[in-house]
Amino acid sequence: MDELVVGTYEGFLLGYSLRTEDEVTKIKQTFATHSHTASVRCISIAGKFLASGGTDDKVVVIDLKTRKEHTVLMNHDGTVNTVAFTHNGTHLLTGSDDGSIIVTRTGNWQIEKVWKKAHGGQPVTAIAVHPSNKLALSLGGDKTLRTWNLIKGRPAFTINLASKGIVMPTEIKFSPGGDRFSLISQQTVDIWKISQAGLEKRITCTSKPSAVQWTSDEQVYVGLENGNILTLSISETQAQTYPAHKQRVKCVFFENNILYTASSSGELKVWSVNENKLKELCSTNASCRVTCVTLNRQSYLIKKEDTEEEIDKDEKLESNPEETDPESHEDSEEDNKTPHKRKVGAFVTISYGDNEEVKKDTESPAKKKKRRRNKKPKNKNKE
Repeated sequence: MDELVVGTYEGFLLGYSLRTEDEVTKIKQTFATHSHTASVRCISIAGKFLASGGTDDKVVVIDLKTRKEHTVLMNHDGTVNTVAFTHNGTHLLTGSDDGSIIVTRTGNWQIEKVWKKAHGGQPVTAIAVHPSNKLALSLGGDKTLRTWNLIKGRPAFTINLASKGIVMPTEIKFSPGGDRFSLISQQTVDIWKISQAGLEKRITCTSKPSAVQWTSDEQVYVGLENGNILTLSISETQAQTYPAHKQRVKCVFFENNILYTASSSGELKVWSVNENKLKELCSTNASCRVTCVTLNRQSYLIKKEDTEEEIDKDEKLESNPEETDPESHEDSEEDNKTPHKRKVGAFVTISYGDNEEVKKDTESPAKKKKRRRNKKPKNKNKE
């Protein structure tokens, strides 16, 4: 079961998962850690690693398999406002109040690139990595949107958002396909299209938007400060409104037709999405002020098991070995000859055949001459 990870203002990281008991879906806490000495501002997950940044100027990396702290990165001199893994999990991008963006390689956690004044020395507020892992977008205190070429490791171009009528942008997110991205400002949500290289649609909200979540390349959910959730399509002009929380919707996350929402008061709710209609499944209270939410997809922990059909076939072959065709018998012999996959960290053994005669026949003439010389008896000492 996938796991919801929540960062809080009190410095805690909390984990929750959905469980069904007596045909009733409940959300239960799975872990809690207090790795930060101040509030958690941002979290990101890739594979088994969870990275969280906070106002204590550090990035904490946790191994979700062992549930232990893996490493702590002290590369910034200010509040870490945003952390973002690349989608293949090879690098971690972090942005801070010190105005720098740092690219760190996962595994050895060595710094590969530093842009000290990414936004002219102003704070970096948000980073989003494109699904292709070739570029990233960042927002800063200089009211600009900057594009970074992750292949060449250099800035690509800059857009002045003030000239586009966007004031104080706070969040940026890519659509699943990567052709669109959303920008949140004071009262609007702007949808940009990369293929058009400009603004495609502007959504004006009745209350200040606080969070955006893409469900597809056409559908988007918007959390508002008054506690409501908007759902709308890019091609449509009207939006549907659902009352979700009594206080501000702080975070929205969508996965597998399930929508996770969190309010600033600590209330967590899980909704099932069916034809863009929301139905509440369960809720709980974290007893903390929620600042950020992400999902730990645990599909990499599931081992591949044999299907029932494969097991039945194996049983039939074991019970009736004579009934098998000769062709299938030859195929099985070939399969037995194929080398097995090596284990992680194990030595690689190479076998060229069991018979020594085969080895001798395949030897080159030079090797045969060398072997004959070695077989010649040594000169005996004169009596």
